[in-house]
Parts: sequence; C-alpha cells; structure tokens
Amino acid sequence: MGNNQQKAPLRKAQSVPDTQALDVNTNFNKANTKSGTAWRMFKGKSTNALDSMDSAEPVDKQKTQSQLAVPLVEALFLPDFIVKSKDTDYDIIDIIAKGAYGNVVKVRKEDDKQYYAMKVLEKKQIIVESAIQQCKDEAAIQVSAIQQCKDEAAIQSILGDHPFIVKCHEYWQSRNHLYIVLEYIPYGDMFTLWTFHGFFPERLVTIYVAELAMVLDYLHKSGVIYRDMKMENLLFDAEGHIQLTDFGLAKWLARGEKTRTVCGTLQYMAPEVLAVYPYGHTADWWSLGILMYAMLVGKYPLDGAKDHIEMAQRVIDCDYLCPDIVSDDAQDVVNKLLMKSPQKRLVDLFSLQNMPLFSRFSFTHIIEKRISPRQVVRPEFFPMTGTSYSFAPGSSHSSDSFQDFDCVWNLPNGTDKPVYV
Repeated sequence: MGNNQQKAPLRKAQSVPDTQALDVNTNFNKANTKSGTAWRMFKGKSTNALDSMDSAEPVDKQKTQSQLAVPLVEALFLPDFIVKSKDTDYDIIDIIAKGAYGNVVKVRKEDDKQYYAMKVLEKKQIIVESAIQQCKDEAAIQVSAIQQCKDEAAIQSILGDHPFIVKCHEYWQSRNHLYIVLEYIPYGDMFTLWTFHGFFPERLVTIYVAELAMVLDYLHKSGVIYRDMKMENLLFDAEGHIQLTDFGLAKWLARGEKTRTVCGTLQYMAPEVLAVYPYGHTADWWSLGILMYAMLVGKYPLDGAKDHIEMAQRVIDCDYLCPDIVSDDAQDVVNKLLMKSPQKRLVDLFSLQNMPLFSRFSFTHIIEKRISPRQVVRPEFFPMTGTSYSFAPGSSHSSDSFQDFDCVWNLPNGTDKPVYV
C-alpha cells in the first residue's frame, strides 16, 4: 500500500479510559507559558513537582487533615498504593500519551539513570470527575472506580513477568497522584506499523496471533479478563515481539464467572458484550479474531457504528470473509475465533495451536522468543521508513479503502463513561 503519507489518516480506536485521544490532565494543562503548555515546566524536573504544584490549601484545611491518622484521599487507595516517601524520585523527560485520568510520561530514575514509562493518574479526577458522576449511588461508584485503578496496577505487577507483557516495576501514591512505573518500550506500536504497511504478511500475523493467544491463555488461567485487545495496546520489543500494555480495563475474573460491564473498543467488542449479556473470558478471544482479520486484510471487518445497538446488528449480519489471497488455513482460524456464539467459539490455546495454520510453528520456540518476527519479513519492514514491504494484496487496497473509516468508541445510550462492576 505504500506508506501512510499516501493515505487518508486513520483515527485510532478509542477505549475508555483511553491513552490515545483524551484530554491531558489538569496538572499538565492549567496555563500557557512562553515555552508552551504548563506540563513543559516540569520537563527535566522531578515528579515531586507534580504534587507541589497544587499543594497550596487553606491553613485551616491543612490543620484538619494533619489531625487525621491517614487522610481519606490516601486511605481510599490503601493498601495497594503505598504512600511513598520522596527519597527516590524520577525526572520527567517527555509526555508519551494522554489518558482519561492522567498521562503517560517518559521518566529517568535518579539512582539507576534508566528510562521508564510512568503512568500518572490524578486522584481528584478519579474520585470526583470519573466516579461520582457515574451513578446515583455515588459512594458505590467511588469504590468501584478506585478498585479498578487498584486492579490495573496489581494485575500488571503480578502478571507482568510474562515475556509478552510490559513489566510493571512499582506503583505508589502521593498526596495528589497515583504513579505506576512501567518498562519503557521505545520500538513503536502495532497501530502505527499497520497504518504504514496497510496489512501484514500472513506468516507474521501467525506469529503475532500465537503470541497473543499465549498471553490470553496466561491471563485467563490467572483469573483475569483483559477486555481491551486492540492494536494501540500492542507495543514491540527490539525484535518485533508483542508487548501487551494498558491494563486499565482488566479485571480479576475467575474462570467460569461472568461480568456485565460494557467497556472496551466498539469494533473489537464481542456480540455478547454489545448485546449487554453477561460475558466471560470468551470475549477476549473474539477481540483476537478481529485483530487477526485486520492484520490480514488491512481494515476492520466493520466500520464503527453510532452506538452498541447498531454495532450489534452489524455484527449479526457480517460473515467475516477475508479476500481470496488469504489462505484457507488462516480463514479457518478467523472463522473459529469469530463464532458469534461464545459456546462455539475457539477459546483456548490448545485448540488454536492444533489448527493447520500453526502446524509449522513450535509454541515452545515462540514463548522462548526463538522465532523472531524480524526473521519472517524483509529488513525494511522494521522500522517504518521508506517503502512499504507488505506482502499482502496491495492492489485491492487503495487510499480510497479508508474513506469514512472510523473507530470511534460508543457506550450505551445514557452512558458517557464506563461503569466498573
């Protein structure tokens, strides 16, 4: 297809909370200065500046809080987010992404001089703006939103040792913010690579589906549902292997249990989620099927709809057939992942690895990273420079294919933010 300079720009698929297209939090965006927006004032400075920025309070309020053993704004996030002293700190280098409750910034730790990605979440925004407005029962929603933040940090910290998951090194709270320190992955993301090349060669797709299937198998057996499988959340390491990040919608869910939360990204959501039925881990496998289709074909099987009701009808009417250039073995995997009935869907690693498409691959070699994605594409495929070397059917995908392309997230009518249950 050539590079993305020859195509109409795509809009990134948005989930809620999203780290791609929402407003910068207020601490980074309070005022303009001669050198730019307020967050630039902290570039090269320590993270302590974030809390000192809005620490000024009336003397009477400070005195009242000092009489409490543990301030409520800290107690709400304990014991998961410890209150950390300022002995160890990080220097802010740059902003990486913008999120619903804060930002992801590139930082350097003062003692080891290593770079990390730090997610900075504003407590006030979590408790007030994103929690209280959700439901008439304000107290219950406060607990739910706060628990979701706790789950995000705990899940990625506990399960981050998997070779295809971004590692969480530590997390803590200060007076005004939550901090989650992640491994810094500077090698790009799948959405950018996909929009540049248009679609991926089938052998590369096979490796990525195998890697992600092993991640889902690991998460589900550990009692976690991910709920936000999409290209924007897939980073690459130096060899092009998947690094799954952003556990903002992940939830502890034992195998066999169900949840009802309508969350995720509209075009990746399973039929049972769109229909607001109770769903389980099977919904993640549907999202993997959508991702596989998009990687093979170069576009999503369905355009975005105005709401979940319309999207559900589109899913019912879609047959998810790939172009003829896609092999029968690959189409067979897509068909089984995109079974509209969760009971008939391919939802386990054992079934997937025994399908003909994966017969030439050793899953042991894949988990040990002995099969490098760079080995199955030309050297020019990574990084995304120069001419596109995609091996997929480029002649049928001109820039016109992406007109009216949209990935906008929509919640059910009357709901403009996620409700965690």
